[in-house]
Amino acid sequence: MRRDDSIRLAIGLMALLLPYAGSFTAIILLVLSFLDRSSRMLSVSLASLLILTQILAIIHIDLPIYIIAVSFVASTLAPFAYRKFNALAGSMLYIIVTVLLGYPLATLISFGSQPPERILFICLLGALSGAFLYNVSKERDFIVPFGTCMVMWLFSFDYPLPPLGRIVMISIFGLILGLGAYWAKAADSDAVLSETIISLLIILFGGLSWFFLLLAFYLLGGVFTNYGYKVKHSLGIAQSQGGVRGYKNVYSNSLIPLAMAVCYGVYGNSIFIYAYIASVATATGDTLASEIGETSISKPIMITSLKVVEPGIDGGVTLLGEAASLFGSIIIALLAIGMGMAQYSAILAGTAGGFLGTNFDSLLGATLQKRGMLTNNGVNLFATLFGAIVGAGLWWIIQII
Repeated sequence: MRRDDSIRLAIGLMALLLPYAGSFTAIILLVLSFLDRSSRMLSVSLASLLILTQILAIIHIDLPIYIIAVSFVASTLAPFAYRKFNALAGSMLYIIVTVLLGYPLATLISFGSQPPERILFICLLGALSGAFLYNVSKERDFIVPFGTCMVMWLFSFDYPLPPLGRIVMISIFGLILGLGAYWAKAADSDAVLSETIISLLIILFGGLSWFFLLLAFYLLGGVFTNYGYKVKHSLGIAQSQGGVRGYKNVYSNSLIPLAMAVCYGVYGNSIFIYAYIASVATATGDTLASEIGETSISKPIMITSLKVVEPGIDGGVTLLGEAASLFGSIIIALLAIGMGMAQYSAILAGTAGGFLGTNFDSLLGATLQKRGMLTNNGVNLFATLFGAIVGAGLWWIIQII
C-alpha cells in the first residue's frame, strides 16, 4: 500500500475515536495536517467539521457527531472501493461501503438517541451524495466531507420515517430505475446518482404517486427527445450525447419539485401539492415544446419581438411547440388527478402553471440567457419555480372562491 493510501486509511480509522474522544479528535487531525502535506486538505476539512460542532453548540444548534462519522467514511474509506472500476460500478461500491461501515459507526456514536430508520436514511443520503460529489468534484478532499455532512445535516431534523426495510426497498427501487435509464442511454452515471437521491426523498416525503408523476416527466422527455432526432441533428439543434441527460439537467428540472415534496412532507399543506404538479407540468411542457417544436415546418418567432428567427435560438417559439407544451401540461395534471394526488381543480393549476412556466422559460431564454446571465439549466430552474408559484397561486384563489 502506498504511503498516501496508508495515511488516508489512518484518517478514516480515526472515526473509531469519535465515540470516545468526540470533537477532540480534531486535535489529532490538525497535527497530522502539519506532518503530511498530501492529506492536509482532508485532515483540515474533517477537523473543521468537528470544531464546527462545538461552535454551533454555543448557540444551541446541534450538528450531531454521528453525521460527521459518516462523512469520515465517505471521504476516506469508501473511495478505496471506487478505484479500478468505471464511474457507475465504482459509485455502487462506494455507496455499499459507506452504508455498511457508516451505519454501525453512527449507531454506536448516537448511543441509541436516534432510531435505526433515521440513521439508515442519513447514511444512505451520505453515501449517495458522497458518490455523486466524488464523481463530479475536483477538490474531493474538501467537497466530499463538507458536502456529505451538509446534506445529511439538512435532513437530520425530526420527522416520521417508514420502517427500516421499506427505506432499503425504496433506495433499491430508485437505483434500479436509475440504472435502467443508464442502460437505455437516457442518463449518465452522475445522473443515475442524482435521480436516486431525488427518488428517495420524494417517495419518503411525498409518496409513490408524487414520484410516479415526476417519472412520467422523465419518460415523456426521453421519448420525445428521440422524436424527429435526425431532423434536429441535421439542423444542429439536437440534444448533445444522443439525448443522454446529465446531472445538471436532472437537478435543474427536479429541484423545485423536490422542494415542494419535502415541504409537503414537513408541513402537510395542500398548496404544495398544486405547486408540485405545476412545477412538474412546467418541466414536461418545456421539454415537449423544445423537442417537438424544433421539428415544426414553420420557423419560430422570438417571444419578445415576434420576429422570425432560426430554429434552436433561445426564446424562439412555434405554434407546434406551444401546442406540445399545453399537451404535456394537461397530461401531468390528468395523471395527478388519476393517481388521487389532487381534485379536478388541479387540471387548471397544472395546465396553467405548466403552460405559463414554459413560456416564462422562453422569456428568460430570450433575455437573461441570451445575455449570458443564465445557462439553460438556470433557466429551467427558474421556470419550474415560476410554474410552482402559479400553481400555488391558483390553489389559493380556488380556496377563496
